[in-house]
Amino acid sequence: MAASLSCVVYRVNDEIVLAGQPQPEEMSRLREQGFRSVLNIRTDAERGAEEGRNAEAAGLAYAFLPLPAYELRPEHVRAFGETIRRLPKPIFFHCRTASRTGLLWLLHRLLNDGWPREAAEAELRAAGYDDDAFEVFEFCVEDFFERLNEAQQSTR
Repeated sequence: MAASLSCVVYRVNDEIVLAGQPQPEEMSRLREQGFRSVLNIRTDAERGAEEGRNAEAAGLAYAFLPLPAYELRPEHVRAFGETIRRLPKPIFFHCRTASRTGLLWLLHRLLNDGWPREAAEAELRAAGYDDDAFEVFEFCVEDFFERLNEAQQSTR
């Protein structure tokens, strides 16, 4: 699944593929490859609307969940978890370069699924994310939990 696309693709499991931005003409190819849904977390609403029309024309369910590239918050991770629970599987989940998808997937595994960090990271490494990606993930995950701890302490 997900071969012959113009974007980078990381197959996490049978239900989720993390990817970069597909081209508009690739929506029908995604359907042919067995995907049932596309989840776009980029923040460009105009492009998201066009992509939604293309996905639906190709027979795919489509969700647009614009999330920031940095400074994700717990409510973003919760909304993501709710979105992937309701979408038909398998899901083609993308941002621009597949970095944000990897980070969000890691946080999803930690917060929504309760996975230990080592297992969540191992899953992403098995999908093909490299040391450069993990350098970014490390920084962003540490920042996420620092901000979360600060917020929790300020409410006490």
